[in-house]
Amino acid sequence: MRRTTAKMRLVNTLTAPAAKARRDPDRVFDKILLTERSDLDGAVLTEEDERSLEHLRWFLHRIAAVESLSGVGWLSVHDMIRTRIGNLFRVRRLQGRHPEVRRERIEAPVFVIGLPRTATTLTHKILANAQGGRGPYMWEMDNIGLARTVEEEQRLRRRTQRKLDQILTLSPSWGRIHPVRSDWVEEIYFLLNQSRLHNTMAPMPEYIEFMSTYDARPDYRFVRDTLQILQYRRPTPRWMLKHPDCLGETAAIHAVFPDAKFVWTHRDPHTVMGSMCSMAESLAYLHNRPGSVDPHEIGRTWLRILPEMVDRARRERIKMPRETTVDVSYHAMMADPTRAVPALFEQLDLKWTDADERNLEEALDRPRDQRGHEYSMVHYGLHPAMIDDAFGDYGLFVDNLTAKR
Repeated sequence: MRRTTAKMRLVNTLTAPAAKARRDPDRVFDKILLTERSDLDGAVLTEEDERSLEHLRWFLHRIAAVESLSGVGWLSVHDMIRTRIGNLFRVRRLQGRHPEVRRERIEAPVFVIGLPRTATTLTHKILANAQGGRGPYMWEMDNIGLARTVEEEQRLRRRTQRKLDQILTLSPSWGRIHPVRSDWVEEIYFLLNQSRLHNTMAPMPEYIEFMSTYDARPDYRFVRDTLQILQYRRPTPRWMLKHPDCLGETAAIHAVFPDAKFVWTHRDPHTVMGSMCSMAESLAYLHNRPGSVDPHEIGRTWLRILPEMVDRARRERIKMPRETTVDVSYHAMMADPTRAVPALFEQLDLKWTDADERNLEEALDRPRDQRGHEYSMVHYGLHPAMIDDAFGDYGLFVDNLTAKR
């Protein structure tokens, strides 16, 4: 499979001088921060906001220290940092000008959780398009704001789509692994400062350790604040949200959204590992010099991260009411979605309608990566016994769930 293109190699060459800025990440960070602070326009940052910014600075130091980071990789990281800082100030400005948005209630949101490559995206899109359901659109998270005119929405959608198209021309495999469009609902990765999925840019051992003890509640309070803005003076929806890192942060989510429901998708961890590592490999080629990408290091990284996420979620689950979490078998979902999806709606107290049936058909018809990225575990230096040891009895739980369906 082609992980990157000749165009990307040319862009990496052209952007190499700009990538030298990563040698002084503080200067880069402070420049972005100064720009935002120069025009507060009603924004008031809390002590928690300031700590979150410093955590984001710390992450920038970690990724900037990756020697193999390419010119394209650095520009991608720089854009991510600029966007995250800009989003924080944008939300605080809007709250300052419209303090009433803080009174918006985010009622019983649904978080689709699960290991990557377990049909979380399909499940999320189906739920987000349900009657009364709502997911954040990609263009909205790229342009957080109050309700706009139709013309302004179209302009912002086109602008976001141009950015996405640029990425897809550099990495053709990414369009198969995770199809994305500006006018589709998307996961909340773009609202989170910190995420274990940042390790898809490059393995960062120190960052993995940091995330094992990180308090993610501020990140999800920011998600809440953003959702309040996106629903202000609009029909109140039931938010359907998703990001792979949510699996490891159910405690933080429950603290911020006490009435949240979790839809946990399950799949054989042996299959998940190969698929996840291939996704990480594609993103590693997008962010690093090709000769520096080590599949075995990718395997070690995600064999450390994913079992820890499952273990955290299982520990937190038993502390919550039983009805808080709904289990979904990947195999049941993919084998008979016309039966599994209406059953899921019933468990979530959602009404199944003819429109939902049409939405399901449309979601199933959308392009998905059916082949070409599920590499063998051997390619990543893994073998079945290693995965069994890492995940413990979770594999047996998945087998039992599949058998019940």
